[in-house]
Amino acid sequence: MFKKMLLGTLISTVAFAANQAELNVNNHDLEGQVRLDMKQMGFSSLEGSYIGARILNGDESNSDRINNTDPLMEVSFMVQRPVEQVPGLAIALGIKGEYTKFDGDRYAAIPLGIEADMKLPFIEVLPLYVGGALYYAPSVLSFQEGDDYLETRLHFDVEPIKNGRIEVGYRMIDTDVKNRDVTYNDAWYLGMRIDF
Repeated sequence: MFKKMLLGTLISTVAFAANQAELNVNNHDLEGQVRLDMKQMGFSSLEGSYIGARILNGDESNSDRINNTDPLMEVSFMVQRPVEQVPGLAIALGIKGEYTKFDGDRYAAIPLGIEADMKLPFIEVLPLYVGGALYYAPSVLSFQEGDDYLETRLHFDVEPIKNGRIEVGYRMIDTDVKNRDVTYNDAWYLGMRIDF
């Protein structure tokens, strides 16, 4: 069921002029993400603004202190701008809504964060990128049984074809609840990203 939902979401993004569709996997986890360019959707005044959705089907083997976990579902909004003083660098500020259940605890949070993506300047034949993200929600922005949220992500990409990237990355998603410290996912992954 989860795989059908993920595949349907990725296919339907083409109809809505998606800016990005991304799929990340490892031996235990499956993650799908889409980001829609608000300008391409007809909101010309929102250039550089994106709405998105992500589903991470995390496995207990890549979690800490979790025995039974549901997928982590996310909706997001971010604004991205190039940094004029540093060619190839783009910085984004974002807000997310997160929800999951694990071991009977319902977890929700609204983290705020920053993302960066930089095209490395020294290879033009096969473009290389590095990037990362940091999102945090203190207890005041955590709901249900949630106490706080911290997500860090680092990735290295190669672009073998125009608008198509292969990615090696690392993510850590810490989803503490009121009665214990919990890491929802802590794993390396291999991914593919397509920009439309």
